[in-house]
Amino acid sequence: MRIAFLGTGLLGSGFVHHLLATTGSVTVWNRTAAKAAPLVEAGARLASDPADAARDAERIHLCLKDDAAVDEVLAAALVDAPTDAVIIDHTTTSADGAAARGARLAATGHAFLHAPVFMSPVAARDGKGIMLCAGPADVFARVDAALAGMTGDLWYVGDDLTRAAAMKLVGNAMLIALAGGVADTLAVGKGVGLSPADAFSVLARLKPGGAIDLRGKRMAAGDFAATFELAMARKDLTLMLDAVGDAPLATLRTIADRADELIARGHGGDDLGVLAVDAVKTAS
Repeated sequence: MRIAFLGTGLLGSGFVHHLLATTGSVTVWNRTAAKAAPLVEAGARLASDPADAARDAERIHLCLKDDAAVDEVLAAALVDAPTDAVIIDHTTTSADGAAARGARLAATGHAFLHAPVFMSPVAARDGKGIMLCAGPADVFARVDAALAGMTGDLWYVGDDLTRAAAMKLVGNAMLIALAGGVADTLAVGKGVGLSPADAFSVLARLKPGGAIDLRGKRMAAGDFAATFELAMARKDLTLMLDAVGDAPLATLRTIADRADELIARGHGGDDLGVLAVDAVKTAS
């Protein structure tokens, strides 16, 4: 199997190390060639440009920065890419960009899948994590075994190329919100005299991830019957904001503003989950 990998940053390098260990042969290209040097030392061939990398490849993987980078590198790679190669883009992109890219490639007879991931570089190197995949079912069937070997959880989400991109953004929204929440938790802890370790010990005991299964499921269903009223949560937010004073926060001040808006709309007696009321259909 002749494999090309375009884009060898942290995540791409993790993938390439895994592919070298499991397939033995990968041609790589990176905009800054020096960053690919460790991969060459591990056995990869360094291509001079994307066209050189894609030449004779049966699978062409991309792991780049954004839509513009993917379009630029693909245009260069397609100069010499075989028409029967499967192009697999692991980049986090817009849903519209992924769909437009797939349509352009289909018009020129090229097979395309969008396969963004929830993986760290270490997980990519170890073949663990979650890989979403969207695109034509017949194309997916050609490479599903190979992609399964690159991840612990291969999740085919259908032929609509917008779906993998959309679902990756949803997942990243949660991960970013969690990081902001932990940052603010540590800030509140500092404001009330707790060390970061002590503040985190509360999270370790509380295990707040369970709220996604409990409150989150009800939020998605539009069920805002109160177990923790928004008005009471807003009272607690006041205590938190008073504790931190003028210290920087990532999320809590915005949540307080949102709570004020919803209370003014009559939602003070609803559950805290009513923060999602404008994103979902309210259950009858």
